Amino acid sequence: MDNKFLSFLVPENEFAELSVGDLSKDALLELLLGNGILHVADWKGEENEGGIGTFVQLRAAALKPGLQVDLRNAYEKAHRTGKSPGDFIPALLKETTAVLKKEGLEMILLDRGNDSYYIGVIEQKNSKTIQRSSTDFWKFRPFGSQTGEVLYTVYCRCGSMNVWQLKRGEKLTDDVCQDCGTVLFDAQGNSDFEVIRDYI
Repeated sequence: MDNKFLSFLVPENEFAELSVGDLSKDALLELLLGNGILHVADWKGEENEGGIGTFVQLRAAALKPGLQVDLRNAYEKAHRTGKSPGDFIPALLKETTAVLKKEGLEMILLDRGNDSYYIGVIEQKNSKTIQRSSTDFWKFRPFGSQTGEVLYTVYCRCGSMNVWQLKRGEKLTDDVCQDCGTVLFDAQGNSDFEVIRDYI
């Protein structure tokens, strides 16, 4: 099993308590989420207010015992700037990243190719190493190294491929096929067609 990345996410004392064994990749991901070593947040916002903050504080203390990270200002700024659905989480992660950097820590994301944020916290000095130890399944990158945009693809009945690139949280509205003029997205951003999303 290729799990070299674990040594950067999990301190030795904590690792001893984990029963990693011969788990499948999916089972290991569930274990890491279940034990609070990784945290998942939907792109639309936190399921429980303060969930990301609590997770980050616990991980920071696990990596640097005794460290207390105050994220109240990060939340306040994120609430001011992240007004639209899809904007709050990136704003919060950006503010939290700035706080962590002062402590020699870094927020990383596990890229699962969907619209959720799989968040981890590591020591800054391990940032490049965890990226180099990434695999197709365990693809880690520092927060902010992606554009935060979504590529939307819709195939019209006429056979035309229509593509849009928008920031996360932005809606496609009142859009038609470039070739035949068929309505692909209504005024509310709904579509009767299959919409393929790629997060870039």
